[in-house]
Amino acid sequence: MRNIARFKVGAIRVAGLAILAWAVYMVADPAPDATLEVQIVDQSSGQPVPAMVCLTSLADGLWRTPPDGHVSPPYSTTRDFYDPKPWKPGEIGPVRVTNGEYHNNEIRSTSFQGGPATPFWKEPAAYFVSRPFRIRLVPGKWRLAVARGIEFLPVFEEFTLAPGETRNRKVVMKRWVDMPSKGWYSGDGHVHFPRLTPEQDEFLLTWAHAEDVHVVNVLRMGDARATYFEQKGYGKDFRKQSGDYVLVTGQEDPRDRLGHTIAWNITAPIRDTSRYLVYDTMFDGAHAQGALTGWAHVSWDSPGMPIDLIRNKVDFCEILQFRRLGLDPYYRFLNLDRRLAAAAGSDLPWGNSMGEVRMYAYTGRTFSADAWFDAVKRGRTFVSNGPMLEFTVNGEMPGAQLEPRKNGPLRIRARAWAPEATGTPQRLEVVSNGAVIRSVEAKRAGERQLRLDFTTRADSSQWIAARVTTTTEGLAHSSPVFVLPGGQHFWNRPDLPAAVERQLKTLDNLETKLAAMNDRSPIGELAIVRERIGAAREAYRRLLQER
Repeated sequence: MRNIARFKVGAIRVAGLAILAWAVYMVADPAPDATLEVQIVDQSSGQPVPAMVCLTSLADGLWRTPPDGHVSPPYSTTRDFYDPKPWKPGEIGPVRVTNGEYHNNEIRSTSFQGGPATPFWKEPAAYFVSRPFRIRLVPGKWRLAVARGIEFLPVFEEFTLAPGETRNRKVVMKRWVDMPSKGWYSGDGHVHFPRLTPEQDEFLLTWAHAEDVHVVNVLRMGDARATYFEQKGYGKDFRKQSGDYVLVTGQEDPRDRLGHTIAWNITAPIRDTSRYLVYDTMFDGAHAQGALTGWAHVSWDSPGMPIDLIRNKVDFCEILQFRRLGLDPYYRFLNLDRRLAAAAGSDLPWGNSMGEVRMYAYTGRTFSADAWFDAVKRGRTFVSNGPMLEFTVNGEMPGAQLEPRKNGPLRIRARAWAPEATGTPQRLEVVSNGAVIRSVEAKRAGERQLRLDFTTRADSSQWIAARVTTTTEGLAHSSPVFVLPGGQHFWNRPDLPAAVERQLKTLDNLETKLAAMNDRSPIGELAIVRERIGAAREAYRRLLQER
């Protein structure tokens, strides 16, 4: 009996040790990893193409990046772009947070107000890949998202990986629209990144390919103290092109209490810190180089705009940024006979990705950077973060000036279209001098296209444009067509006195602010700014005399 008891105790001990050994084995050697292999190809060529990717664990909601997907890597912050780590061809791009409110402008701009950077991209993050990739993952449920700008259909799919499984996935990027075939080429007017090495150029061009942005305006940034995101050179010799994707150097400078300005396609920086608040130093200097000038962040406060826009110092306004259209200031200056092209810029790295908002310029079928900038100068543009937009008046596209006979016919055609995957058009509007004159709304869910085709009369001078919103809160807006019956200016409007009075009050408020500032400039720049305010005030008053 004693031997039997000993046997039972021994058996229990052996069983216990076996259980313990099994537990240790399970901890030390869990289920084998799964492997995901992804190749992203263009449908038309069948060749691999760069694209934006997010691979998300449905267990914890966090992103993973190749080659090791066991942990979620940190996202990139704004400061990472000032002095970026060396990047090698074939590596992935920065991990950008693309959704959510972080209340920290270094992580994600509060201007997004928690919404997605691109209306159809609901993923928590995004990074570019340029080559097929392989990633080791914990078995379980995963979500793969792939996008390539707004002209390709995004791909979203969920799947479960079994232990030890190797899954091969070929993602085919299909166009739903080919805007270059129609003569329209996309551009981002506002990207910040240093361009000092060949690797940095290749990094930016890879990102441009991944987001399908043809013209990338890379801006050195400045303030009264210093400059940032330095560039190795300016002008045609320092452009970098790959196929029909091109990097062009410019500047966002000056940037001060009067607002932020932009110059595109400059041949040399324009910067005079002794006259930093005298913005026309930059505007005139850039125009002397044959460059284009504009005002950034038009959706936000830019108190200096009334000084220079009325004196025809500016070519474009950055009206679309961070999912927001700055229409009120844009319309106010169009109503004062200022010819301003509609522009858009991501403001990367405060924006989440290159081209999340973009502008299209009509170059015709032959693309070049020079043709693109010429199209912007002529006002042949529209801005978008999703839908496409066509708009003509008497067959003429945005930027045109028409001089029909008084009360002559104006045939207005507008079309907006987009697929369900990115958000179908919800409302299409035609506006004249800022007021909606005709609109149409989708009658059923999933309606991919909205059209307006009507005739009105050229009874007065006016500017006319088209705009659209989508089911996903996507936006697009054209530059205007200017209609001048008999060649008359279109400031001959009943509300012109009120419009001028509003600008004069803005100048008065600005002058009050200047009076409270200390002028530390050796040449008395505040006195020069007050002189410019006086010149602007006279320009507004002349409008009343000429009407």
